Amino acid sequence: MKAKIVLPIVIAAIAVAGVAVYKSGILEKVGATTSDSSEVYVMPLSEIMGANSSYSTNVFMGVVEGQESTSLTKSSERELDKVFVSEGDVVSVGTPLFSYKSDKLTAENTQYAFDIERSNLQIQEYTDNIAKNQAALDKIKTDTEEDKNNRERLNNEINGWTTDIAIAQNNIAQTEAKIEENNKKINNSTVSSTVAGTITKVADDTNPYTTDGTFITILASKEMRVKGQINEQNVWAINVDEPVTLRSRVDKSQTWHGTISKIDTESKQEENNNSYDGSSSEGSSTKYPFYVTLDDSEGLMMGQHLYIELGQTDAAEMDFSDGTYIYDYYISYDEDGNPFVWASNGGKLAKQSIELGDYYEDQMVYAVSGIDKDTQIAYPMEDFTEGMKTVSGTEGE
Repeated sequence: MKAKIVLPIVIAAIAVAGVAVYKSGILEKVGATTSDSSEVYVMPLSEIMGANSSYSTNVFMGVVEGQESTSLTKSSERELDKVFVSEGDVVSVGTPLFSYKSDKLTAENTQYAFDIERSNLQIQEYTDNIAKNQAALDKIKTDTEEDKNNRERLNNEINGWTTDIAIAQNNIAQTEAKIEENNKKINNSTVSSTVAGTITKVADDTNPYTTDGTFITILASKEMRVKGQINEQNVWAINVDEPVTLRSRVDKSQTWHGTISKIDTESKQEENNNSYDGSSSEGSSTKYPFYVTLDDSEGLMMGQHLYIELGQTDAAEMDFSDGTYIYDYYISYDEDGNPFVWASNGGKLAKQSIELGDYYEDQMVYAVSGIDKDTQIAYPMEDFTEGMKTVSGTEGE
């Protein structure tokens, strides 16, 4: 945690305090800030230090994805046979994705072959009839009335059979086109990926198709970026072009650097899952995706989960679970220079003496004794006096 992100956290704490004051009607009592009737907002130390906190504005969860996505639709005219991939699978160009059934097409082609054969037999019959009539015409040498009638009949029959041959040939051409189309479908019954990437969606009855009919979505791996999510409570804490550090969730010493390139407040999500921002309260709060452009993606894999930390640092992330720690800006000092915090004692504000241990400059955090993670403390203000009434963020919930 760099110094530049301390201010947003302080602002968050103050803002939350303001909400508590407003909800409880305390603004009407501001005139007597030093009286015992004033109320002060307090929070458990565990929440202030990020454990189960809704106001941890410095670290988010992210996942590596491709810069572009490719969507494939499934033909509504064909019956699906097999799906060869699942969500999360990494594919390359040419990887089989799914296939259609082709037995009906093969049966159709067999019937079409019979139809063509029948048409060819008809054409042969018509051709033979034309030849017979032509031979009969050649034998007529006179122009008697009977011969004229026979010549006209034979020519009409020849013209009719010639038309029938043209119709049969056209039917054969259309049937051959249908066979060719079916053969293309049979040969293309297996649909393969045209890009390298990661499967992010395979639609089925439990994972419906999108409005545009997308069946499979692939995030291309040609260029990587990191997608995070931030909720409406702390969306103010990040900015486009702000530098960030990406940290491996497996090996916290492994880091990458990048820059926030987009905060997509148009694509809000109301669901209570995929909590990339680490928030555990406001289960129905709106979440927005944001994207990080990487300086270097070497060593990253599609679908890999990372921590997104504001600022750029290679310092190891502070783990607040192995002891008691406190941000230095929550510490006050008496006239003799002794450290204390403003804590809630029996619902009243009191000075709680503490002993400071090691100081972690990158995180601006002290190891501390004299309080524990459940101690409820207030952000120090100049007009605090002992005896003020304290109000917790959990009261009234």
